Amino acid sequence: MKEANRKKLGDKDELIFYCCIIALPLLQIAIFYFYVNFNSVLMAFKSYDKMSKTFYWDFGANFSLFWKELTQTSIIIDAFKNSFIVWLFTCVLGTFLSIVFSYYIFKKWVLSKTFKFFLFLPSVLPSILLVIVFKFFVNDAIPGYILHFTGKTVTPLLIGKDSLMPTILFYNVWVCFGSQILIYTGAMDQIAPEILEAGKVDGVSCIREFISIVVPIILPTVATFVIANVATLFTNQANLYAFFGDNVSYSNYTIGYYLFELVNKEGNGKTMYPYASALGIICTLIAFPLTLLARRLLTGKEEA
Repeated sequence: MKEANRKKLGDKDELIFYCCIIALPLLQIAIFYFYVNFNSVLMAFKSYDKMSKTFYWDFGANFSLFWKELTQTSIIIDAFKNSFIVWLFTCVLGTFLSIVFSYYIFKKWVLSKTFKFFLFLPSVLPSILLVIVFKFFVNDAIPGYILHFTGKTVTPLLIGKDSLMPTILFYNVWVCFGSQILIYTGAMDQIAPEILEAGKVDGVSCIREFISIVVPIILPTVATFVIANVATLFTNQANLYAFFGDNVSYSNYTIGYYLFELVNKEGNGKTMYPYASALGIICTLIAFPLTLLARRLLTGKEEA
């Protein structure tokens, strides 16, 4: 009887402890996720009155404005296109290169530690510092060297119309290496040495080892990064604001940058909150099934 009472008291203490531990994260989720997003959803069906400085219900206005911009201007279409291009480079190409570099570092080949240092460096330094250094390099250093050695005048890469977007894509791929390489090399270090030794005994080449052994084993880690990238497809600004502030041409917008500019640009303010909310809902309706599709393709039908 005493043992039963002690067990009940112990279970009650564990329950109280569990409730205390879980209370703060649940409260945080309730306030900063459900409340904020619920309010944002409601905002999509409102408009802002500048005279009274209040929001009022206006169910179709923001979605009508989206349809007008989609059919009568190129802003939305260019923003969607650029968002997908940025995703293809940062997620698909960036992930592939990160895995390749991680394998090189994992094998401890020549200068592997040096590569690891330089590839991880962007993750340590402040982003604005990287942008300043990168802008100086592509706008001043490269044209200066070309002029010095060839005598040809080259338009700075972030100013030239044809070179601006490729340069931005290069920067975004480069800065995404750090965290991914750290995670991928860590996952590769967890591979049992017996598996790799068995491959060597069977005469497996490095390429075959990479494709048939290493990549399949770390695939769950890769899948996590890819799925997360799909989910954030329309929130990626591609660092455009860090490079140019508000001075970005419409043809180079991404959806993430456009959403930011709607509420940040001087003169917009609260008047564009409802439209930004409506655009956010539309982007969510597009990104959600794409995320589920990516999850199913990468993790398998039975886990999706």
